[in-house]
Amino acid sequence: MLRTVALGTVTFQREKVTWRVPVAAAVATSLMVAAFIAAGLADKTIPLALGALFMPLSGLFEPPGRRLLTQLWTLVWIMLTTLLGGLLSSNSLVVIGMGTVASAIVAFCCGFAGGAGVNARVGGVLSLVLFAVFLGIPSSERNAVEDCLLVGLGGVLVLGWLVALRLLFHRRKSWGAPPLSPNVIDRLRPRLNLRDDFFRHGVRLAGAFTTATIISQVLMWPHQYWIPMTVAWVALPDPTGTATRVAGRVLGTLVGVALITVVIVGAGPGPYAIAILVGIGALIAEVFIVANYLVCVVGVTTFMIALFTLVGDPVGETVAYRAFCTILAGVITIAWSMVWPAVGHEHRHLFRGRRETDAQPDSS
Repeated sequence: MLRTVALGTVTFQREKVTWRVPVAAAVATSLMVAAFIAAGLADKTIPLALGALFMPLSGLFEPPGRRLLTQLWTLVWIMLTTLLGGLLSSNSLVVIGMGTVASAIVAFCCGFAGGAGVNARVGGVLSLVLFAVFLGIPSSERNAVEDCLLVGLGGVLVLGWLVALRLLFHRRKSWGAPPLSPNVIDRLRPRLNLRDDFFRHGVRLAGAFTTATIISQVLMWPHQYWIPMTVAWVALPDPTGTATRVAGRVLGTLVGVALITVVIVGAGPGPYAIAILVGIGALIAEVFIVANYLVCVVGVTTFMIALFTLVGDPVGETVAYRAFCTILAGVITIAWSMVWPAVGHEHRHLFRGRRETDAQPDSS
């Protein structure tokens, strides 16, 4: 397993590198952040930029005619989870009480939704990530609604920009009518049983995410949301895939933290230069999301730390917490991945046990 994890972490799939859409989206993201800085709204850039980042990551595996519809549905769900997380984040007692229950429910739904297909899986991950972020950032009801709308604004602006470019540079017939396919409910209904891998994945994810949420509230470290957020990013239906994701996440976070800290602490960039760093982070994440997860995480880490720098976060004082939170989240996720494993994983262990038993000499 260690060999598989190591190979999976460093394998670079060059043929899956894409750059046209990521470049366009990253430019739009930097311009939006810069515009908000110019308007004196730097403190509003976090939800705006997150909405802008997540739209190009959704619908990656859909044909052009259906991609926009998938992206719009994903935008609706990430706005709803942003709103829910923000409403529950008003104080720590609410988070520990209602927030814990909500965390389990949302995590199960996001994990189980992956059974509807790869795009539903991506949408579930993105929705759970934003729920974790805004649950972990104390907010008022008014700010929760505002954050939800800003996520939507960032997503709509980037989608509008990408659609405009596609209409300008591609033939319209390439869009076509989206092919009919079973709806999400029809695809998930057969999976509502205890032997289904995605049902089990939803249960494990609920356990890991809830554990991470409780621990984050007890520790009260800076950026405590980083623990459940990391769980949301790395949990997969199979233990090997999860371990590979965890390895990529830990290494990518450490590299990203080191790079962005050197740039920000060493060079002391101004707000508009930081807006460019936000775009660079988004570009790296979107270019390598499929090709290599470790490199993608370097981009996501750069993106997040640069964003929080705009709202006055002392990078030099919090980077160690982010690194520790990433490792802790990895331990939580791997531990829960061993609970009620996928059916195929059970069969492999059962077969291996029988083979070893058969190979033992008969003492009689």
